[in-house]
Amino acid sequence: MTVIDKARKNTGVRARKERPKRSGSDVAAGDPHRLASDAPARDLLVPLDRLCLSTANVRKASPSHGLAELAALIDAQGLLQRLSVIAQDDGRHAVVAGGRRLQAIQMLAAQGRWPADRPVACTLFEADRAVQVSLAENSGREAMHPADQIEAFQRLVHEDGLDVAQIADRFGVSPLTVQRRLKLARLSTRFIDLYRADEIGSEQLQALALVDDPAAQEALWDGLRPCDRSAWRIREVITAEACTADSRLARFVGLDAYEAEGGGVRRDLFASGEDPRSIYLDNLPLLHTLAVDKLRGVAAALHEEGWSWVECAIEPDGLALRRFTREPESEREPTADEAAALEALAIRLREQTDAYDQLQDEVDPDADDFDNVEQQMADALDATADELSRLRQALRTWRPEQKARSGAMASLDHRGGLHIERGLVRPADDLGPERARRLDPDEDERDAVASPSARPGFSERLMRDLTAHRTAALQAALMQNPRIALVTLVHRMAETVFGLYGTGNDVVKVTVRVTGDSTLSQDASDYASSPAATLLSQAETEWGDRLPGSPTALFQWLLGQPDTTLQDLLAYCTARSIHAITPRSRSRDHSDTLAEALGVDMADWWLPTAATYLSSVSKAQALEAVKEATGVGATAVMAKMKKGELAAHCARQLEGTRWLPGPLRAMPATATPDPDDDA
Repeated sequence: MTVIDKARKNTGVRARKERPKRSGSDVAAGDPHRLASDAPARDLLVPLDRLCLSTANVRKASPSHGLAELAALIDAQGLLQRLSVIAQDDGRHAVVAGGRRLQAIQMLAAQGRWPADRPVACTLFEADRAVQVSLAENSGREAMHPADQIEAFQRLVHEDGLDVAQIADRFGVSPLTVQRRLKLARLSTRFIDLYRADEIGSEQLQALALVDDPAAQEALWDGLRPCDRSAWRIREVITAEACTADSRLARFVGLDAYEAEGGGVRRDLFASGEDPRSIYLDNLPLLHTLAVDKLRGVAAALHEEGWSWVECAIEPDGLALRRFTREPESEREPTADEAAALEALAIRLREQTDAYDQLQDEVDPDADDFDNVEQQMADALDATADELSRLRQALRTWRPEQKARSGAMASLDHRGGLHIERGLVRPADDLGPERARRLDPDEDERDAVASPSARPGFSERLMRDLTAHRTAALQAALMQNPRIALVTLVHRMAETVFGLYGTGNDVVKVTVRVTGDSTLSQDASDYASSPAATLLSQAETEWGDRLPGSPTALFQWLLGQPDTTLQDLLAYCTARSIHAITPRSRSRDHSDTLAEALGVDMADWWLPTAATYLSSVSKAQALEAVKEATGVGATAVMAKMKKGELAAHCARQLEGTRWLPGPLRAMPATATPDPDDDA
């Protein structure tokens, strides 16, 4: 007999001798060793490969949850609690209590960390007591309070000298879980006691953990009213003089560069993933200084390009650009290699275009693999066109004499990206309108409209029709996005408060003009059946039913509503103030910025039908739309159709293509209106 067997045998004998008599209350408390039957239980060792799960085990739910953690605990600490088993006729022993421990040991065996024939400590019961034993052991259990685990992990560090990795490995949890527990362990013991008494929540503890000093934690807590001690409010107070790593300046400077200069950082260990919004930069003056220094480096590089003057600003100022005119870029002569590359790309583009046209003309669209082949050819066409455009753009430049009389401005956009405007001419240096292009897109539009040679691609009525549908789509999308609605409203208020576009004329100096269904339906053809009209009308009905009928009652009602209700109502009201209807050729405006923020694709909101578009344009424009959308040109039969018949035919051809006319397409930031655009 081995030393281990002797030790286990002696332990079992002593336990039987010293075990006191148990009362009925012991059974109710979950003692499996003394139940209704007086048959004695005895300890024994059973090889793992001779153990199986008993059908008498009352725990039927899947034991997979936390199994890896339990396996790690057994691997590190050994089996601290014996398995309760009964003997079977086939010589094996069935586990009636301890099924999760059995599966955890089997998991270790499968990983090669527990020999299959290694003995497992068990307690043997008579078969007629199987269900009672299983029920007793699984009843009356209470999980450890997280506060107890927090303090236990701290003791493992301070008393046992274990590090984070060792604790994680021994108890089957992730290192991040250990770090979070130890972070909470550094809180004032007052908060741990409150947590154990269920007088403070885990999220509040996590917010307080952003402060390292226990005394400062208590001062912060005591300085807040009991009704104002939410996790959100605590975090707001702590980070009031900080900014997140997701802010403009932090993105521009870079977190590594900021920390390299000694900038203080608070990391919220309890945030999900590597969320930059959970990293707080405490030294804002240092961050601002680093941003200015980096911009100075940009300015030096722009001076080296040859510009006569350079201005840099942390804050973007779109209105400042209106003071300048701009030198038009010229195109330099390509090098021999560039010319050869351009020619090769042009030849490839013609060949790919011819092949694509041939596919459309000669291959049955219902043929096998037609869609895949068409998509591959279209992708190849796009790639070639993009590469050709990139090479041609590389030839765009300014001549030395242009740089000598113009300059550049560098600023940060709203996401912290560097934005540079080159070729700007100050008013005093302006050599006349014939030498420079105005930066004001509105002025470009006025010039285009006033010019007698400018031919609008769409009638005024059709422009109002299309842009009314676009306005409705923006309203419907904004109504469903309270965050962007809030940004839109604050943006408008800031414009007014800071005098960017002029002040309003009511109490809070914000003007709201409702663009409702009656306004939209006057211009948007077939408006009532559009997706946007459906959503907006439904929302109007729902809000009308919910809101009180008087201003005083409405204010009191709003005071009692949760933030989510206020945000949803804000989104709807802000959405109904959007008005982007125009009778003329459209230029980029704030509605494009709004559409980009909302991810609005007008193909989701508008269809080119005879009523909405094709009956309002010329036959040539209708045929061009079909060709642009499908690649199929006009046939002799189509050319002979009457206007109404052709409109219906083209509508069928455009179904499912997601084709859009020019006024409904996304307008890039650098785009200017094209008065001759008829697509």
